[in-house]
Amino acid sequence: MKIWIAMCSGNDAAWSQWTSNLAEWLKDTMTTYASGCDGPVRMAEFQYRYERHGRKTHQEGLGAACVLDGWLKHAQCGQIWGDHMPMGTRNQLLQTFNQHPEGMMQSSSGDFTLSVWDRERETLCIGSDVYGSRPIYYWISPEQELFVSSDLRALLHVHHIPFDIDYERCLLYLSSQYAVGENNFEANTFFKGICKIPAATIARWNNGRWTLNTYWGMHNLLNLENIQQDAAPMFRNAMIEAVGDRLHHSTSIVEVSGGLDSAAVLAAAIAGGHKERVLGVNISFSGEDMVQSNDMDLVRRLFQDLQMPSIIILGDNTLKMPNAELGRDPLWFLDGPDPRANVLINEMYTAIANEFGTDAGLTGEGGDFLFTGEEYVLDSLIRQRKWKEMLHTLWAWSDHKLGKAIQLGAAYGLAPFIPVVNDRMYYKLAWSDSEYEMPEYFTQAHMARERSAQRDDYMRYKQSKPFKYWGKRYHYDYTWPRASYLDAVGVSMQSMHPFFDRRMMELSFSVPTEQHYDVLRGEVDNYYGTKMLIRKAFTDILPTYLHNRVTKTSYAHMARKSLLNERSNLLQLFDRSEEVLLHQLEVINKHKFWEHLLGTLIRVSDTNNDLGMSYQYLRMVISMEIWLREMSKGKAAVLERAKPRSPRWLADIEIVGELQQFKEIKNHSFMTGV
Repeated sequence: MKIWIAMCSGNDAAWSQWTSNLAEWLKDTMTTYASGCDGPVRMAEFQYRYERHGRKTHQEGLGAACVLDGWLKHAQCGQIWGDHMPMGTRNQLLQTFNQHPEGMMQSSSGDFTLSVWDRERETLCIGSDVYGSRPIYYWISPEQELFVSSDLRALLHVHHIPFDIDYERCLLYLSSQYAVGENNFEANTFFKGICKIPAATIARWNNGRWTLNTYWGMHNLLNLENIQQDAAPMFRNAMIEAVGDRLHHSTSIVEVSGGLDSAAVLAAAIAGGHKERVLGVNISFSGEDMVQSNDMDLVRRLFQDLQMPSIIILGDNTLKMPNAELGRDPLWFLDGPDPRANVLINEMYTAIANEFGTDAGLTGEGGDFLFTGEEYVLDSLIRQRKWKEMLHTLWAWSDHKLGKAIQLGAAYGLAPFIPVVNDRMYYKLAWSDSEYEMPEYFTQAHMARERSAQRDDYMRYKQSKPFKYWGKRYHYDYTWPRASYLDAVGVSMQSMHPFFDRRMMELSFSVPTEQHYDVLRGEVDNYYGTKMLIRKAFTDILPTYLHNRVTKTSYAHMARKSLLNERSNLLQLFDRSEEVLLHQLEVINKHKFWEHLLGTLIRVSDTNNDLGMSYQYLRMVISMEIWLREMSKGKAAVLERAKPRSPRWLADIEIVGELQQFKEIKNHSFMTGV
């Protein structure tokens, strides 16, 4: 894993102090340190592993003012991995980028962050990939000095960067825009003055001036022509390429949930001839009360049918609220609370990755956003002048009932073509059901904040109006803004997301809606009608019980279980005699919140209670309160907690098949074999 830093300033003392602080902080895990300078620019890379096995730190020079984290693929440069960039490769990347930055980035693929010094123009350039799958943070001093890093923790080692919480930004996190949906602060953090480079952006620093230029986005997607032939073979080929490009290590973990998205990643690896290079890892639960959130039997059968030695993590013990017992867990999501449902499992994934000598994993994230689809097919068929297919679809969809056909035709066929009705009807059908009533423990001041957030959401939906096709609008609104968990730091292996590859995203927006969603199958079950390209692409590899899944697994009971496991800690955390920061900030009424929390903790004993959407608000309050209390301990305490440490084994595992790599630790009590 890597942290890179860059500074544009002639302050040698500040640079020396910064790099010394980072080297000391990473001394137990750092394997390689490389640095260099060119004029006013200084850059450094710190590579580290959670387990070094006694190896000494290797020091070297960068050779060229260019740093890269992750991987990047470009026709002229080939495929470059940041963990191994020979001198010639680094120089080639530098030269290619400086020749035509926007053109190169737009035609590149990868999960990466990049910083390049353009000596001729005296400009420091920082680039993010098309989806911003890795964060880049920066801070500008009052003296117009620029500090940049691929890791927020690194910036906090600069002595004169203030450790100043942006409370107003924190409180927005408790609105439905963030608590219920997936959303991140595209260019901001929870720390005043520290900002992020947005996705698909080249940031330039020249002579004390800062400019941000988007090199890829809606305008590119709007210009894509519809694919008229069957797109399933195209999806298959693109997925094989996107997955294959990410298999750099001898072994890479594929997170297999039992759903269609992660199964497509696994199938693409097999179809691309990489079966021996991937390890399927699933998270399931052994408790009888978790049966509704348990795909263990299906995943075990999948691994056996594919004849793939794999691992199932039994994650019952990881179902906890992060840091509900303050000071307990080293896992950190420094840029605000971690929004993931089961954050401790990431530490377990990393522990397994260490056993296989890898720090890379592939996920199915993005499949839900880009390839799911909804019932927005009629306007697509009309715009393509497919009149017979439109009428046939409408008549079958309406069960051959004239009244229903008129109703569906007006809502989904005519409304998109009427300017005033178009936006209102789209919002009503696609998004109005995502608005939820706020719990009564929130104050009036926060209710006003929530109303403002809902207005912002509505305006964001209106910005996608250039997409005339409702289905493409839906994909765009669902995919952007990015999910905030992409900015996670801490005990976590590097995650790569094939669905967020530029090639996959452009394919998604090239495919007409009716190829994404089958309204007739959707009548059986909405999920059964979605993700039609994923279902069709790998039928030769994936068994029928998987590529034809009718229902989606519910993970709602994970929430119930995590509250059940943390009852005593939560009651202590919000005891009415304690000072509650969110009460002091006039966000919640702590007495009303206590009553709500107490009632919820009583209800979690009912295995049939999935808590509904009120849990999302409850969790956000708990997470933000904990995060603010941890931050109140100050920079030194935060950095000590955020230091890279070896991951812990937090769960039992079940091995499916034979894994030779585990033969030395097969006697561990937490392992079982099938």
